[in-house]
Amino acid sequence: MASGTNFSFPGKSEGAGQVALDRFAEMMIERMEQMKNTEWKKGWIGGANGYAGLPQNVGGRNYSGSNSFFLQLYTEIKGYQLPVYLTFKQAHNLKAHVLKGEKAFPVVYWDMLVKDKNGRKVSSDEYKAMSKEERKNLDVIPFIKAFPVYNIDQTNLREVQPERVQKLLDKFKAPELRDTYGMYSHPALDQMIRQQSWLCPIQADKRENKAYYSHTHDIVILPMKSQFNISSKPDEIYRDGMEFYSTMLHEMAHSTMTPERLNRESGGRFGDAKYAKEELVAELTAAMISHSMGFDSRITDNSAAYLDSWIEELKQEPKFIISVMADVNKASELILDHVDKQRLALGEQPYLAKNDPWQPMDPNEEIPFKNAAILKTRSGDYMIRASYDGVDLGMKPIEKSTAKTYFQLTDIKDKESFLHMTARKHYQSEIAGIGKSMSKSLSL
Repeated sequence: MASGTNFSFPGKSEGAGQVALDRFAEMMIERMEQMKNTEWKKGWIGGANGYAGLPQNVGGRNYSGSNSFFLQLYTEIKGYQLPVYLTFKQAHNLKAHVLKGEKAFPVVYWDMLVKDKNGRKVSSDEYKAMSKEERKNLDVIPFIKAFPVYNIDQTNLREVQPERVQKLLDKFKAPELRDTYGMYSHPALDQMIRQQSWLCPIQADKRENKAYYSHTHDIVILPMKSQFNISSKPDEIYRDGMEFYSTMLHEMAHSTMTPERLNRESGGRFGDAKYAKEELVAELTAAMISHSMGFDSRITDNSAAYLDSWIEELKQEPKFIISVMADVNKASELILDHVDKQRLALGEQPYLAKNDPWQPMDPNEEIPFKNAAILKTRSGDYMIRASYDGVDLGMKPIEKSTAKTYFQLTDIKDKESFLHMTARKHYQSEIAGIGKSMSKSLSL
């Protein structure tokens, strides 16, 4: 099966979005077929190369959902150093170009065709301006679109922008952290267990025969980390530690399914379709997060039993992967949001760009905030206010630590940058409502 280099962007009649979905399904089927081989030593995505982080565009904005997972997979398949991608236009704006003979990879996003009761097409601007009552009589048809992106290794960016590429290399470089037994260590996840800061309790201090999430008692049960230390060689002992955390992430993903959290379809028993889909969501969530942390997540024995059924489902309906990845995206973002809180408390860089107040903005994507300010109320709480493209965004509470960091800054440019980053984080939903076309391309 092809490795992903033959993707082409057809005309509207052929459906670039559908071609992209078919490509994603092919990649997933190919990887599942590989994983059925008893000689397969890697996991869902591939071994770590010393770099960690979620796929992003060259300006620093994270891809998510289907895009994030398949860009991770494509990066590993092609042997690219970093999961950093850009469009042909973005390369041109950076005085770079795509190398001759390089093929693009698809990034997909949802769009919609809207018509009124007379069959007249309604523009997106008209639709946004309508009330809920006016929208009731419209025929809304969602569909998937795709556009091409290239890895930075497919361009001459290293030659023309060496400082920018070096900053990316530094950002994605994963430190090698070992505990006292030589096992891989992840301080933020360790602290999450110590402080019990996840959405439900995580028990990891008692000997257990298996890991599982108890829906009845709403608790994640894990064997002790030392129980994963089964190897004798230093490199293998190090990877044993990774197995502990990937197992933890798998069970945390299951715990996000409850009605008060992400409300995924529950029920079912081992062997049926509902159970199989939930298992795939947990597997891919753990795989995507593990890879962003710099290690691979191996398929569990329980999930291995479903490989044939997943392959058959994908062959019959490629859009099945979109349904699964929509759930994976929500679960992974919820988990990473909680992990990022621990990383920020430890002085580490968060995984999600939206959680990084120091994430530089791409000059081509600068958010035009006006009248932005951080204020202290009479009650002692801190608030942020701002307007965007002439729209007053109102006031929102912010954390005391964020406000203190802002007030301690002395350089005007640093304060302005920090203020805009904080506004971008807190007014994300409002900005999405006002709408920038670029934000749609990164949301699926």
